[in-house]
Amino acid sequence: MPMAIKKRQRQNIVTGIGDKGYTYLCSGDKLSKADLRLEVVGTIDELSSFLGVAKSLNKDKKGRDILEKIQEDLFILGNRVSGTGSKNLTRKISSRNIRYLEDRIKELEKKLSFKGFVLPGDNPISSTLHVARTVARRLERRVVALENKQKFKDRNILIYLNRLSDLMFLLACQYSSGKIDS
Repeated sequence: MPMAIKKRQRQNIVTGIGDKGYTYLCSGDKLSKADLRLEVVGTIDELSSFLGVAKSLNKDKKGRDILEKIQEDLFILGNRVSGTGSKNLTRKISSRNIRYLEDRIKELEKKLSFKGFVLPGDNPISSTLHVARTVARRLERRVVALENKQKFKDRNILIYLNRLSDLMFLLACQYSSGKIDS
């Protein structure tokens, strides 16, 4: 079931604030569009968008459900990063979220066998999941950079992102032709 999104009062998309190279976070902080936190939030959005493409191409309900659950987790992650300093954010990436990924990884590892390197490009779903994997790896690097600048710290997020890229690889292999043992 999709995560419920709170309805807000109607707001205009065009504010003019971005024309000067700034934006505001949920916390109310005004940031340069070059700020690392915005790079992280933008990468989360990019990853969720690629997962949305894979989900739209996927005819398998279980596969769609997995991708949607991850998108919901990414929404939480984005709120955590963009709401840094906000006391209203109670949802976090927890050990439960990490276990969910680990359980899916174990299921797929039992089904799949690998014989060397995997070249992306067998079909649109697999290829999109490989792109999602590389974006997840970039996101992980950006979160480490953010932590190194001491602007954000949440150990579960790094663990989650590490598992997520592993899961994206396995899902890409699962949907790749000729890469699955039956």
